[in-house]
Amino acid sequence: MFSFLRWSSGSAALLGVTMTFGAIAPVFISAPAVAQTTSPSPSPGAEVNFSDVAPNFWARPFIQALAQRNIITGFPNGTFRSQQPVERAEFAAMIAKAFEQNQVRQLAESGFRDVKSGYWAASEIEEAFQTGFMKGYGGGLFLPEQPIPRAQAITALANGLGLSVDGTSANILRSYYQDAGWIPAYAINPIAAATQANIVVNYPNLQSLNPLRNLTRAEAAALLYQALVQQGKIEPLASNVAATNYIVGRNNGVSQTTSTTTSNTTTSTTSTTEPGTIGDIYALSTLNFTTLSSALKTAGLADTLKSKGPYTVFAPTDEAFAALPKETLNQLLQPKNRETLARILRYHVVLGELTSNELKRGELKTLAERPVNIQINPSTNQIAVNDASVTQPNIQASNGVIHAINEVLIPPNLNLNQLEK
Repeated sequence: MFSFLRWSSGSAALLGVTMTFGAIAPVFISAPAVAQTTSPSPSPGAEVNFSDVAPNFWARPFIQALAQRNIITGFPNGTFRSQQPVERAEFAAMIAKAFEQNQVRQLAESGFRDVKSGYWAASEIEEAFQTGFMKGYGGGLFLPEQPIPRAQAITALANGLGLSVDGTSANILRSYYQDAGWIPAYAINPIAAATQANIVVNYPNLQSLNPLRNLTRAEAAALLYQALVQQGKIEPLASNVAATNYIVGRNNGVSQTTSTTTSNTTTSTTSTTEPGTIGDIYALSTLNFTTLSSALKTAGLADTLKSKGPYTVFAPTDEAFAALPKETLNQLLQPKNRETLARILRYHVVLGELTSNELKRGELKTLAERPVNIQINPSTNQIAVNDASVTQPNIQASNGVIHAINEVLIPPNLNLNQLEK
C-alpha cells in the first residue's frame, strides 16, 4: 500500500499563498476604521476620469461606465490601478453593487469562519453567497483576501445570473480558446455559458482565456460590464469602440444577448468547495489531466493527494502520457503494475509547497526517494525538471501547488521493460 501520509508535515496552504498588497483599499470597499480613507463618490452619470487610465487604454470604456454608476470607484489619490489583482472580498463587493438578484440559498447561521461580523465586506460576501454568485471552501472558509482567478470570477457571474450552456461545453470552449485545457472542470459549463452570452473579455489575445491567472481590476470591470449587458441593464458598447475587439464572440458572428435567466430557489446551509486539494484539481482539470487522473486512481493515490501535505507536484499532461509508447502506457495502467505506477507517480511529488519563484537549481528530493534535477534558464526563467519542461506553473491548491510538465518522469532505478504483460 503506497501512502504519502507518512511524509506529511506542516499545515495546508489555503488555496495558494495569500498575497498581500501594499496598496490602500479602494474607495468602493470599507477598510478597517483605523485605516479608512474616504473621498466623495461621483454623482450618478457624471464622467469619471482616473489619472492612470489613459484615453486609449483597452478597458477604459468598461471602467468609466461602471464608475459613472458607482459600481466601482478608484483610490483616494485619483488612480484606478487597473493591473492590481482583485481579492475575493473585493469581487463580492463589486457583485453586490452591480446586481440585484433574488436569494437562492441561505448561508449557515455561523457564516464563514474567516469572515467576522465586523469585517468590511461581511454583508457583501453574505449577499454574494446567498444570491448564488460565489461559493466558499471546505471547512467553512471564504478566503476573503485570496486573489480570485479568472476562471472563478467568470464562473461566479455565470452561476449568479443562472446562465446555461447550449451545446457541448468542451467543444464550445475548444472552439474559442487556445488554452481551454487549463479550465478546471468546475468552471467548464459556466465559462461555456458565459462565452455564449458574450460576457468573457480577453485582452490582448481573444483566444487566450488565462483561466488560472488572477483577475485584475480592469478585467473585473470588463466582465461586470458585459454581465450587466447580458442582463439588459447597460447598453452594449458601440461596434466602433476598440474595446469590443476583446469581447469573445462579439465580433465572431455571435450576437450580444440581453436576456435574463432566472435560477430556481434552493436552500443551502453549507458552503461548497471550489477547486481545493491537489487530488481534487487532478480530477477536475478534465481537459488536460484525464490520463493522470486515471493513473492516480489505478495506483490508489487519488485520495492520498487530497491529504494535508503540503506538496509540490510536477504533473504530466495528457500529451505527456501520450508520448509514452502505447503498449507501455497500457501496461502501466494495468492493476498488476500498480506498484510500479505508484513509484512513478511518487517521483513527481515533492514534500512542501514550492512555487515557480521558490524553485532553485539543483536536485530536489521526491517522495520516491530519488531526486529530480531542477534547471532554470536565467534569460527566460523557463523551468526544466530532468528533461521535462514546465508548461503551466503555479496551479494552486489548498494542500500545495502543481506545475504541469510535458513529459512523464521515470525514476532512474526503474526499468519499464520489466513491466508485467
